[in-house]
Amino acid sequence: MAAKRQFDLVVIGTGSAATTALSKCRAAGWSVAVVDCRPFGGTCALRGCDPKKVLVGAAALIDWVRRMDGKGIHGTDARIRWSELMRFKRTFTDPVPEEREKSFAKAGIDSFHGVARFTDPTQLQVGEEVLEGRRILIAAGAKPQKLHIPGEQYLTTSEQFLELDSLPRRILFVGGGYISPSSAEFVG
Repeated sequence: MAAKRQFDLVVIGTGSAATTALSKCRAAGWSVAVVDCRPFGGTCALRGCDPKKVLVGAAALIDWVRRMDGKGIHGTDARIRWSELMRFKRTFTDPVPEEREKSFAKAGIDSFHGVARFTDPTQLQVGEEVLEGRRILIAAGAKPQKLHIPGEQYLTTSEQFLELDSLPRRILFVGGGYISPSSAEFVG
C-alpha cells in the first residue's frame, strides 16, 4: 500500500460547495486535497444549474417572441432546434472538468480521481492512494431517489434529460429541486 499523504483538509466532491470550501482553506494556507469519482465540476456546472439555465433561457426567449408577435416583433418561425441548443450547451460544459483541475493545480490543491472510501475517521483510500486529513469534508452532492411508483422504469433523470440528443414530443416533470424547471420557466 502507498504511503499516507497528509493534508489539513481533504474534500470529497468538486462542485460549488466543495470548491468554495477548499479554495478558502487553501487561501488560508492549509494543505488541501480534492477527490471526485466523476468529472471535476460538480452538478451545477456540468449536470444541473448552468445547462438548465441555457435551456430555460431558450424556452423563455421563444415564449416572449410568440407573445410579442404582431406587436412590433415578427417571430413566426421562432423555434428551438434542440440538437443545436445541446451542442451550444456542451461548448461550456465540456471544458469544465479540465479547467477545474487546472485551477486546483494552480492553487496548489492536489487532485485525485476515484472513489473515496473511509478506512478510519481521518483517512480515505482512493485507488492505491491513502489520504489522511486533519479535516474531511463530504460535499459530493446527491443522486435522484427511487420513487417506487408504477412506471418508474420509464422516467428519465435530470442528468439524462440534459444530455438528450432529441427532445420528446411531450414532457412531464416529476419532482422539483433546483434542477427541475418550474412550470413558469417553460410555460408563459
